[in-house]
Amino acid sequence: MIKTKNIVVYAILTAALSLQAGCRFNDIKDTPQSCTNSLNYYDEGQTAANDKPPTKQDKAVKEIPDACIKLSEAIRLSMPGGKQQDDEKALLILKDLKHSATLSGSDQQFNNMLLQHISQRQSLRELINTQKISLKKIETQNAILRNQLKTIQSQLDQLKNIEVEIDKKERSVISPMSE
Repeated sequence: MIKTKNIVVYAILTAALSLQAGCRFNDIKDTPQSCTNSLNYYDEGQTAANDKPPTKQDKAVKEIPDACIKLSEAIRLSMPGGKQQDDEKALLILKDLKHSATLSGSDQQFNNMLLQHISQRQSLRELINTQKISLKKIETQNAILRNQLKTIQSQLDQLKNIEVEIDKKERSVISPMSE
């Protein structure tokens, strides 16, 4: 009888613990997940950005439910000088993660920092492209002005030659009279 009583107590205790664990598991699902140390993804991303060939995963990153995988993919895509650098895709992923509550506080801070960094890099690229276009326009204007200057300089030289010729003729006309 005691053995049966112990088994019943253990069964009830196991059931209670299972229920409690199940409730805690549901509570854990609702809390944002931590990607441990996001900088580890950054270190891994530096090598993966140059080594990893493009995959089908690149196209379907938005469909990945795991926020940590999305964050690591955004880091890989944002690596400067990487074979697969694609700041626009990285920005899309990071913006998507910014508006979701699936990351822990520190991972969200890292996500926001990376989002700001890549946005600034994009702004600088746009500014550089604008400056290059302006520089080309200025170089074109300078070339036109140089050509105009050459034309004016040659006209000035022609006028000087004409003036010298006129001066010679005047001297030849004045010189014979004075004799």
